[in-house]
Amino acid sequence: MYKKTLTLFLIFGLCMLASGFANGQGEATTPKQSELKIFVPQSPGVVDGVKAIADAYMQKSPQVTITVRSVPFNRYKEQLQVMWASNDVDDIITTGSPDISNYAYYGALLPLDDILPQGDKSQFIQSAIDAVTYNGKIYAYPFREAASAIFYNKDYFKLAGIEPTPLDKPWTWNEWEQNVKTIRTAVKQKTGKDVWGITFLSNPGRGDFWLTPIIRSAGSPGSPTYQAISPDGLTLHGYADTPQAMQAYQFYQDLYTKEKLAPTAEVPDAFGTGQSITFLSFLSSANSLLKDFPDLSWGIMPMPYFKTPLTHTGGFTYAISAKSKNPTVAKDFVKFAGSDEGIKTYFNISGSDLLSRKGFSERYPQYFEDPNLQIFSQILEKYGQARPNTPGYVLYNSIIGFNLFLDLASGADIQKTVESKINEFETQVRSM
Repeated sequence: MYKKTLTLFLIFGLCMLASGFANGQGEATTPKQSELKIFVPQSPGVVDGVKAIADAYMQKSPQVTITVRSVPFNRYKEQLQVMWASNDVDDIITTGSPDISNYAYYGALLPLDDILPQGDKSQFIQSAIDAVTYNGKIYAYPFREAASAIFYNKDYFKLAGIEPTPLDKPWTWNEWEQNVKTIRTAVKQKTGKDVWGITFLSNPGRGDFWLTPIIRSAGSPGSPTYQAISPDGLTLHGYADTPQAMQAYQFYQDLYTKEKLAPTAEVPDAFGTGQSITFLSFLSSANSLLKDFPDLSWGIMPMPYFKTPLTHTGGFTYAISAKSKNPTVAKDFVKFAGSDEGIKTYFNISGSDLLSRKGFSERYPQYFEDPNLQIFSQILEKYGQARPNTPGYVLYNSIIGFNLFLDLASGADIQKTVESKINEFETQVRSM
């Protein structure tokens, strides 16, 4: 009886072991071959960086074949729409975080809460998490970030005997205005030059990323003014037209029409050629100034504010198409790409950048030796806030970020213009 039982046990065990091998379990498992397709825009460093990550991942997981394709940046969003309308989609895309809500609203993306659970969110700056969250779910893995700051002409500041504001104590906009007026007078008296108080990448200023923080800063955190838009991203009434917001719009318009501190027409390279005292821009401008205007003496300080300091954030994220044929492998790649190993691989090819992941610069200081990068990283972590979250962000940026501020700079009636643009946005966003 013992021998019979032992024989049956051994036969059963061998059958189970054979079954395990047949089903891809145990040491004899042959990894299943998978293919991933990644779609990226042609932006400096992005394509080469993502390809480097893909190569590193394939070396780690040889059963996966990855193809990276790209199109020019100005055609990327259009091609995404075409791709998602078909059944042949790229598994992974890299896209700007403000567009995530829009894509999630239309069901184009997979939620990623399983690879970025609640406990892991603290590894990222809060604004990066906010930017990729829609209806309580995470739809993209944060990666690169951006932040704005004020570049200032050191020589002009010295002429007036004014010290720039320290990182931990930004000027209010009123303090900035008074100081810049003093500097402008000193420059005129001592050099004979008429200079602008502030210029932007494009003049007059335009774009939600740059200008809405001026308005939001007039509110306290959590207030309608600070939020800028309703929680569902569909309503501006009661948010973009509060008394505090209206006062901030008036200040912005006065820069052009009353104080003449900002130009109403384009001024190429205004800051680099010494035609403006301050310049609202981001990290890329620091690199351009060093290259194109090596004799210019300049520094960086945080954006001014009315009540609450802030800068808008946002940048490339990794997202997965809802129609992906390999979602499990795609999620594993995205998690690798956003890890320290993935970030280092990317930086080694494309160069360092601002990051949404906390602590990376402390762990790998060799990537952050540039003092300008260090300053922007500190501004990002200290003052960074996600842009207004709305499934109609393209509409919002066009109607509010561009058209509203351009009209204000030209002297349009503030009350009528704000009301008109709000109505235009709310009508169009509800008909999407």
